[in-house]
Amino acid sequence: MATAERPQVRVHVYSDVACPWCWVGWNRLTQAMEHLSEAATFDVRWHAFLLDPQFAEGGKWDGAFFADWRWRSNTAGAHELIALADRRGASHAASGLLFRKNYEEGKNLCREGLLSAARELGLPAEEVEAWLGSPEAAAAVRSDDQEVKRHIHSVPTFLISCGASKVVQLVGAESVKAFEVAFRKVMHEMGGVPAAAPSVALPNESAKHQHAAYGERPSAAKAAAEE
Repeated sequence: MATAERPQVRVHVYSDVACPWCWVGWNRLTQAMEHLSEAATFDVRWHAFLLDPQFAEGGKWDGAFFADWRWRSNTAGAHELIALADRRGASHAASGLLFRKNYEEGKNLCREGLLSAARELGLPAEEVEAWLGSPEAAAAVRSDDQEVKRHIHSVPTFLISCGASKVVQLVGAESVKAFEVAFRKVMHEMGGVPAAAPSVALPNESAKHQHAAYGERPSAAKAAAEE
């Protein structure tokens, strides 16, 4: 809940753990929230968008372009864990952890890898064991994915609002500054902070930094250079 001093900015993120630009987007979103942490609180919800549900659960060896990216796998299980974490308001932390394990640590996000991640997140072991791979979890992810794809066509997509403000949509791995401008825009509509001059294009500055399906995989250097 927002405090009297700081408005609450809501961010709905549509993403797949299999999308490298979503990892870049997670980091830039996180930096922007840190920069404005004294001006607002943030409620961030991550939603499933399965880019390639046909991949095997155990993953497929696929080289490394980020620090240690070795695996492409079916990410339904990862989204099940994110959905469970979301019940505790921790889907942003869960998404960041899974991105890091996938792209920076070269971990395979199979069941063992997900159980390890759940322990790091502090989720109850029995609840996680019962949830992952259950019909309820599979149905929740499938329903989220199907509903999202009715309105969202590429990832990452960010829908940003504050109270009854208009929704600002950012598509692709936007810059940190673009997120900050979007935050200030919706907060200004609610009387939160003065709006910053929009010196970056909104809402779709970085259309090339998105995934509608698997495509070119960016290197860490390329991602940093284009920020």
